[in-house]
Amino acid sequence: MTSPDLSIIIPAYNEEALIVSTLEGLQTYLSTRPEQYEIIVIDDGSQDKTTELIEQWQQCNQVELRLLVNAQNMGKGFSIQRGALESRGQFIIFIDADLPYELQAIDEFLKALREGCDLAVGSRVLPGSQVKGVPVLRYVSGQIFSWMVQAVLFKGLPDTQCGFKSFRAGAAKEIFRRLTIGGFGFDVEMLYIARKLKLAVRPVAVRMIDHRHRSRVRLIIDSFKMFANLFMVRWNDLQGKYK
Repeated sequence: MTSPDLSIIIPAYNEEALIVSTLEGLQTYLSTRPEQYEIIVIDDGSQDKTTELIEQWQQCNQVELRLLVNAQNMGKGFSIQRGALESRGQFIIFIDADLPYELQAIDEFLKALREGCDLAVGSRVLPGSQVKGVPVLRYVSGQIFSWMVQAVLFKGLPDTQCGFKSFRAGAAKEIFRRLTIGGFGFDVEMLYIARKLKLAVRPVAVRMIDHRHRSRVRLIIDSFKMFANLFMVRWNDLQGKYK
């Protein structure tokens, strides 16, 4: 079987209200592109009809789609890690299941990767970026977390949590086989590992224009866990887990 140019990874948890429209929107966009592609959806132990709706949609559409199902809810980081390690594309992109970003950023992602970057990561704070539909408190908490990341782990990437990122396949495999955090803090560990491996990372402006459901981040509990993850990453590094 010929390997695709592009693997699109979508982690999904209880997304029955959105998953079909997400797949249709993604298919519509990708059908205009020259690359051969595969879509990989990881159902993270959903308790609704997410899996059933994906299977029904797949039967009605001639699309290279693979559905991976976690036996139980393992977290966004675990799901993306699984998708990345099982992907076959030359370039790998992951995006949130509610498809909140303008997909045209993929052009800039692929341009950066083809120019030799190992990672091209979405940024909502660069000139040309746009953010709509995010509550003020959540936006402010995100900015505070970014400051903490730069104070504790690394500088130079003011938006680590954007759910739209891309990789050259080889870089992705090296990063994700070392990943230990399965929850929302995985982005920071992933980028820290990339820095540790001296991989080239380029931020790309993205437009977040359609946040279609409430975030699954529990502001207080998950913010505390993500803060603790910063020190876990530092501890893991001291123990040599990222070599």
